[in-house]
Amino acid sequence: MLDRLGLGDTRQLGRLRPGSSIRLPGLVLMRQRPGSAKGIVFMTVEDEYGVGNLVVYTDVSTRDRAALVAGRLLVAEGRIEREVERAEVPITHLLVRRLIDRSDLLNGLVVVDGPEAAAELAERTLGRADEVRRPEPGSRRAPKAKLPGSRDFR
Repeated sequence: MLDRLGLGDTRQLGRLRPGSSIRLPGLVLMRQRPGSAKGIVFMTVEDEYGVGNLVVYTDVSTRDRAALVAGRLLVAEGRIEREVERAEVPITHLLVRRLIDRSDLLNGLVVVDGPEAAAELAERTLGRADEVRRPEPGSRRAPKAKLPGSRDFR
């Protein structure tokens, strides 16, 4: 669906030249606004290919505040910046010029009718993710010999 909208993906962040423009969609993983960053917001978004680091300056964060704060799926329009000389490993950021909230696209992913259907869907997709499963009988290693009791010297 996102391909039809003419959007890029995180693979292109490493391929495109610094200064290139891209429209990058991604699920928001993290938003961070350190006190020492003079109002700059750092974000990490994810798509099916990897993660992208976004740098949102104060003018953009003020203008696109609703998307910045509440967006779960964002399209970030911006320019690629890559730091190579001063970094041990090349660091790539997207300097954001515009943030667009496309969380509405997430609403159409799954349609369930009522809480019972939602519970059934959760059971099928998540199963018992928080349950510790015990190995099948006979598949366990032999238990280690118990250590003898300690000898307390007085």
